[in-house]
Amino acid sequence: MSGFENQMNGMLNQLGGLVNLTVEEREEVTKSGANVLKENMPSVTPYNGRRKHGRIDHLKDSFEIGTIQGEPEDGHTGFGFAKKGKDGVNHARIARFVNDGTVKKAPTHFIDKGFIEFQGAANEAMAKKLSDIQLRKAKK
Repeated sequence: MSGFENQMNGMLNQLGGLVNLTVEEREEVTKSGANVLKENMPSVTPYNGRRKHGRIDHLKDSFEIGTIQGEPEDGHTGFGFAKKGKDGVNHARIARFVNDGTVKKAPTHFIDKGFIEFQGAANEAMAKKLSDIQLRKAKK
């Protein structure tokens, strides 16, 4: 190979390392956005102050971050309500009724409104994490 070709291949390998993310790095990026949602979504989740806490957690306390069962391991991070929390209650089902409404209760759309409200902050957190990863890879 010529010297120019070696230089170009070296440069392409270096750039490829900055652009191509491993599954673990993608997970780092998406998890940072999910953490922002987990911190902020309780502030828009409806709360019934008259309800006694008892053994069942409130919706505000039942957000989860993790991988989605049955989905491929491609670096995405799932965010939502506990399907079966430590109290044994399906909070995702309850949240759906509160969000979408029922025959006797008007919808609140708190999930949609919260995602729209906090989307910018989540994207900023993911961009910062991606920038940190790229800087870390550039130093190698």
